[in-house]
Amino acid sequence: MITRLMAWLRGIVHRDRSYRELDEELQFHIEQETAAHVAHGVAPGEARRLALATLGGLTPTREATRRVRALGIDAIARDVRHGCRALAASPGFTAAALAVLALGIGAATAIFSVVDAVVLRALPFPQSHRLVAIGDRDLTAAPDAPASALTPQDYFDYRDRQDVFETMAAIAYGDLSLQREGPSDPETLRGWQVTSGFFAVLGVRPALGRAFTPDDEIRGQNWVAVISDGLWRRRYGGAPDVIGRRLPAQLGRDRVVVGVMPPGFEYPVSDREAVDVWVPYVAPAEARVRGTEIGRVLEAIGRLRDGVTVDAAQARMTQIAADLARQSPGWFENRAVEVEGLQRALTRQVRPWMLMLLGAAGCVMLIACANLSNLLLVRGSTREHELAVRSALGASRGDLIRTLLVESVILALAGAALGALAARIGVDAIRAALPAELPRAAAIDVDVRVLVVTMFAALVTGLVTGLAPVVQFANARLSPLGRQGRANTAAPRAGRLRGALIAAEIALAVVLLSGAGLFLSSFHRVASVDLGVDTDNVLSVRVRPLVTPDQPVAPAVARSRQAFDAIISRVRALSGVEAVALQSAGLPLRGDLITVGIQVPGRTLPRNEDIELGRISTDYFRALQMAVTKGRPFTDGDRPGDDAVVILNEAAARKYFVAGDPIGRYVEIEGRRRIVGIVADIRRDGPESDPRPQAYVPWTQSTVIGATLIIRTTSDPRAIVPAVKQIVWAEFPDLPIPDATTLEQYFDRLVAERRFNMMLFGIFGLIGVAIAGLGVYGVIAYAVARRTREFGIRMALGAPASTILTSVLSGAGRDVSIGLGVGLAGAWILGDLVRSFLFQIQPHDPWVLTGAAVLCTAAAVLAAALPARRASRVDPIRALRIE
Repeated sequence: MITRLMAWLRGIVHRDRSYRELDEELQFHIEQETAAHVAHGVAPGEARRLALATLGGLTPTREATRRVRALGIDAIARDVRHGCRALAASPGFTAAALAVLALGIGAATAIFSVVDAVVLRALPFPQSHRLVAIGDRDLTAAPDAPASALTPQDYFDYRDRQDVFETMAAIAYGDLSLQREGPSDPETLRGWQVTSGFFAVLGVRPALGRAFTPDDEIRGQNWVAVISDGLWRRRYGGAPDVIGRRLPAQLGRDRVVVGVMPPGFEYPVSDREAVDVWVPYVAPAEARVRGTEIGRVLEAIGRLRDGVTVDAAQARMTQIAADLARQSPGWFENRAVEVEGLQRALTRQVRPWMLMLLGAAGCVMLIACANLSNLLLVRGSTREHELAVRSALGASRGDLIRTLLVESVILALAGAALGALAARIGVDAIRAALPAELPRAAAIDVDVRVLVVTMFAALVTGLVTGLAPVVQFANARLSPLGRQGRANTAAPRAGRLRGALIAAEIALAVVLLSGAGLFLSSFHRVASVDLGVDTDNVLSVRVRPLVTPDQPVAPAVARSRQAFDAIISRVRALSGVEAVALQSAGLPLRGDLITVGIQVPGRTLPRNEDIELGRISTDYFRALQMAVTKGRPFTDGDRPGDDAVVILNEAAARKYFVAGDPIGRYVEIEGRRRIVGIVADIRRDGPESDPRPQAYVPWTQSTVIGATLIIRTTSDPRAIVPAVKQIVWAEFPDLPIPDATTLEQYFDRLVAERRFNMMLFGIFGLIGVAIAGLGVYGVIAYAVARRTREFGIRMALGAPASTILTSVLSGAGRDVSIGLGVGLAGAWILGDLVRSFLFQIQPHDPWVLTGAAVLCTAAAVLAAALPARRASRVDPIRALRIE
């Protein structure tokens, strides 16, 4: 075996020399055999003939020896050259096949690059399989709902008592606002607050300097920061002496840079915007006292100890939570701790629809494979004479089968190269269309890993699609050389195979179109939902004046009110502004909210009853065009110190005042307040949410300092953003304004996933129909070409053109009808898999299924009509003359 292996390697590396040595060896053998025969009295000519006969022939022996030594490499190389020439000689067939493959493989590659980066690829941290997320599970929520963050009390108790993690860490929102420097505008750095074990959990050390220590978490000693490689290069020019420099933060609390992270480090990985800075999380004094509600603000992560599984960690943390629940009975009511792999936790929400899109791309790929198989079948049927000639020249049946497979593999690899190029171009558009919250979106690319999978898929595609003509050829009897009759025992079997492939293409196209119709209908219904607010031409600008914790509240509130009054007056005077209002929190569609306790005199409500609260100015309802259905809106007369008032929405009025008119009655919301109005419900979390009880109190009767400006304009509100920023900076000179966003942008963000699914399914459906139509056209055109003599005879005998047309279309109609039936059944069965992705539409909607069937039928009829029309116009004389 070793000798043969070495001979094979030598034959590959030194092929020319090996061939010369083989020829010399064979010549020497022939000469020796000839000399032996001559010595026995045989004539020289006859002696050489006997030597060649004994050897089995010089050329066959040479070729057989070369195949053994090179393991068929020469034969394959020869087949590759022949296949390339054959494909070049049939440009129409080659172009059609490459177009089909480029569409199918390109779509599959583009989607796989997204799914691979987001769902399949391991997190970019050492031993990432040991990273877990620790969250809080609401037992009353849906089983597939994501776990929420932890309270600081829960986090610290879990961290102090656990023994299954090497270390735990927590992160919380923590953008860092910098002071104005020179002529530049104030800047806000994208940042997070993290505990000291954060970088150790992830297994990443700073490239320069150090990570945080427990001492950095002590209040008063925490004015340090670790910055990203991008910020280091952008702000400090990559200077190696950056450690110890200061970031000029607001309120005079500069941060000292103690570390710089390596290039490419990102966490949280779900952020599309790059993180600039990490600062220590300093817990308030009450963070360890149960009974003080701080909020669920900490996302906790941990690194499992060696040998500890996720299930074992879950069991141990559940035990710790049970011990804590006995100490604080009301704290853990209807709640439980959840331990989950970090990658799974990050992709829980997107994994189902990502895999669904991958399945849709797989359908496109299957349609392309079926189409290519059909094209190869048609091409193989026209090559009987060529194969007969090659067989007569000594090619074995195995040689001919290898030729057919090599040709299909060449096509598949060339199509994969074009598909990868198309995917590389299209992936940028896909990345831009992805929802902003999609984790790891920045890592999406057609990289080496994706290209390797694409090339492997292309090889499999080439071999699978090449099986159809191979099966056709293996069951055929080649006509004798020089005879080109049409008799072929495989013809009926080949026709049935082509029909089955057409039916499969139509069935898959129906499934894709049905999915596209369902997602299109869902998106239309989502976009048509009445939100209760008008999102057109509404700009929101967050203004958050910074105050120190030790600053007196009353002077800060008075200064804030005075500044905002001036801002509203100046913004209202801008050209094109219809209304200006303030909102302290809970802006519709944005996702933030404030909840406060509520009690209704005369009624007994749960002790922890909460209601969403908005602190608003007088023009708030006008700016958002919300209807006041009873009572009155707030006016300038609702001043501090006057009768405290409140406005409820209709959902709150229905819930808390079942009988009677709530106007004039009182509720306890931040003190006793009189109800003066009822406003229409809004869907504040988007079109797929239900209205919830909400209350609104006057801005002037609240002790808040920051707010969001809500500006309604008569045209595109983004045109006034520069002027609004200058007005804000006139009152708050050093205040960063991180975002100025329209309500339309918030709405687009909410429906981005549905829009993306609709767009891709629609594209896949159209590609599938186009490829299936091409398959129908190719098969019918081939059948027409093969039956030209038959049509000529029938028309010469008096058959009308309509009969010929019907004859051609009937064959296609049978295959298409079978495909429609199978496709509708498949769409019905697979509909339940996408039920959770739909909105206000059933997965078996008859209009959607009917529309998909009609569109596929129309495409098939159009594709079949062209060659059928050509068949009905055959000139009998020319057809018979050609034959």
